[in-house]
Order: sequence, then C-alpha cells, then structure tokens
Amino acid sequence: MSFTRFDRYVDRHARSFTERLQDLCRMPSVAARGTGMRAVAEKVEQMLQRVGAGTRAFKVGSGFPIIYGECGAGPRCFLVYGHYDVQPVGQLTEWSSGPFAAVVVDGVLRARGASNSKGDLVARLAAVEAYQKTYGKLPVCLRFVVEGEDGLASPSLYRFASENAGLLRADGCVWDDGYKDTRERLVINLGFKGIAFLELRAYGARTDLHSKWGGIVPNPAWRLVQALSTVVSPKGVITIDGFSSHVAPLTSDDRQMLKTIELDEAGLRREFRIGGWLHGMTGRELAKELIFGPTCTICGIRTGHTEAGAKTILPGAATARLDFRLVPDLTPELVVTLLREHLDKRGFLDVEINELGSAPYAKSSPASMVARAAIEAAGEVYGQPPVVYPLDPASGPVGAVCGANDPPTPVVSFGISHAGSNPHGPDENIRLDDFIQGVKYFGRVIHGLAALEDEAPQKRAQTALVKLNK
Repeated sequence: MSFTRFDRYVDRHARSFTERLQDLCRMPSVAARGTGMRAVAEKVEQMLQRVGAGTRAFKVGSGFPIIYGECGAGPRCFLVYGHYDVQPVGQLTEWSSGPFAAVVVDGVLRARGASNSKGDLVARLAAVEAYQKTYGKLPVCLRFVVEGEDGLASPSLYRFASENAGLLRADGCVWDDGYKDTRERLVINLGFKGIAFLELRAYGARTDLHSKWGGIVPNPAWRLVQALSTVVSPKGVITIDGFSSHVAPLTSDDRQMLKTIELDEAGLRREFRIGGWLHGMTGRELAKELIFGPTCTICGIRTGHTEAGAKTILPGAATARLDFRLVPDLTPELVVTLLREHLDKRGFLDVEINELGSAPYAKSSPASMVARAAIEAAGEVYGQPPVVYPLDPASGPVGAVCGANDPPTPVVSFGISHAGSNPHGPDENIRLDDFIQGVKYFGRVIHGLAALEDEAPQKRAQTALVKLNK
C-alpha cells in the first residue's frame, strides 16, 4: 500500500498538528500538585472525540480521570497507552523559557510534557485522523487508555484494570516510551523493567538538636548512611542477601537480540557530560548491563540543614529514597522482603521501609504481531532499521494494562523523542521533524497491524530474529 496520500495530508496539516500539541503542553498537569488535571483530562477526551473515538471518562476513587476511547473496527484490536500528567518542573531558573510556554525555537518545541508524553499522544491521534481522511475507516480497532497518574505510580490504573479487564482485552499494546538514539536510530522496546520505589527512614531525637549533643545522642543521618552502605558495595554491586539468585538467566532470544544492540558510547558520554562508565564497562558488557542488569539507585537523601548559611545541628530524622529497577524474575514484593530481612540481620531493625510505588516487569517476544508491525514499518519512515531492546531500562504500569488478562498482552513501545529530549529534566523538548515523522510512522504501524498474516508461533519467532540480525 502506498502512503503518498497519507504523507501529503500529514505534511499539509503539520502546522495544525503542532499547534494542537502546543495547546496541550500549555495546560499544566503536574499530578504531584493536582493543578489543572481535570481540565487536561477533558481536553484529551475532546481530542479523542475529534478523531471519531467513542469515549468514556473513568473516575477511580479520588484519583484523576482515566480517559478511554475506542475507534476503528476489524478482527483485531490493539491498546494504545498514554498519560496526560507530567513531571514537576523543578527549578524555573534552569529552563530557557517557561516550562508551559511551549515555544518553538529553530524547530525545537520546549515544554514540560512535550517528550513525556503529550507529544506521543498527539502524534498518534494525528495519525488516526490522517489515516481516516485519506484511506477511510481504520482497519483495526484501537482502544486508547490515557491516564493522569503516571508520575504517582498509577494507582488508579491498577484498580481500573482489575475492574475493566474486558476493555483491555487486545491482540497487542502500543506503549508511549521511545526515542531516537544518538545515531538517529529509532529505539523500539519489547518490554520494561519493573520498579520498587522505596523510602528508608531513620529517627533520632524528637527534633533537630544543637550539634554539641552529637557525642551522646544517636545521629539518624549516620544510621541511615551505615544501613545504605550494606545494600550496595563500593564496586556498585547489589549486596542484599539472596538478591542475585533471583535474577533469571538470559533466554536464547535475549542473547540473539543483544548481538544487534550497539550503544553509541562516545555520543552518550558527550550527551551526559561524563568521563566514563561504571566499572570501566564497554561494548557488549555495557549494553547487557543497561538492558538486563537490576539497579539500586539512591534518588535523594533528606536530613539536617542543607540551606544557605551555617547551622550546626544534629538531625532528628533522615530519609533516603531508593528505586530498584527489576528484571526477570525479581518482583517488587520480593525485593521489599529481601531488603527487610537483609537490614534486620545486620541490626538495622529500627530503619523503616515505606513503599512509595511499584510495577512488575513486562517482557514480550519479537515474534508478537504488534512487535513485527512496529519493526517492519520503521525502515520506510526512518531510512534505517530500528534498534530493538528486549527491555526498556525504564519502568511503567505495563503490568496493569497488559497483565489484566491471561495470557498477558504483548507490548511494544516507541516514541517521538530524541537522545537530547531530557524528559523529567529542565528544557524538556522534542524536534518537530521527529514529531511529524512519528505521525507518519504510526500510520504505517496501523496498516501493518491489519495486514500482517498470523504465522505459526515458531515461524514468527524465526522470522523476527532473522530480520533483527540483518
């Protein structure tokens, strides 16, 4: 099928699509603060209705609305996940322009949410519009699920999924996370690491004290640091008792895909402004650790006096936030249990562990229909084969959406960001050329989802791996 008419429509309406994205990005929707969330949810529902989707807003408890929209028809049905909430903006002084100004400079749109992930949502809705305007009704059923609590660990989405499994029944799922790497190659992910986001807390006196008491009053900051030092070794190895024994070995498919992945190490170092990688890793070892290695990251430590000016105090409490990125067969529940046992065994029974959020890992085969459609459509739009990761090093509520039914729904993830988009950080941005490419790409994915033949599982696996190794 020729996409000439489709591409012409997209090019003619590129300015309109960009303005729609700017309008959405100008509406603050920071879930952590709750400001403007319902207005943005209503806007998203209107955007879905604009492309002919039948919609419904689900309110789960006191959470923010989940917008469900369904359009198209056919023997196959696919989920399309998105989220309309964005991360906190951080320090305004670190932004080149207002985080919700959504200004375009030299073809780059800067705004909180442009990359993560309002840009992906608008691009996919634009593709649906362009397909319908140029070729008629969608050849497959698309079920959009757009939530507002991605930044809060998606509590409403898990409950929604358990209560509405029928709405989530599908042949595959398209997720909203992906980018072009430093070599301008599209990155496609076939799954996500899980996550256990925890807070460790230690207590001393009932309040901060003059530091003269430091010789006789317990210091919770030292207590917490000492506990943390038992969790990861000086060489960066996670040393929680029994942790490594639960990490599953790589499958044959994993090993085959790993052979096709080559990180642009020099380009990434320049982008991050770092001198080298942990443990001096390089090559295949570095790629393997990024994709298949579990992590334990200290995300922040809060204790004592950290503002300007001297203040000699003994802290009354100390808190550290950690996230564990999880690979097969590590689960959030298992990690919490192992960590509690590990600390207790070393006498840190007084250090509290509070669970702030979690998500299980999700992993799909390159032979799934949704993965094949995404991989096969990439070359025509991007001019070169995509880089396919068995697991995205990031995490998300994939298990809620794709694990609502048995067997789990296969997932594939890609997006319109680039290596310098800086989601979660200041000056979050996308390049408008990438945004328009993303519209054209998703149109082809839609067609591929309808056109692919359903091969036998073994043949599908062989075909997918052959294409990845070309």
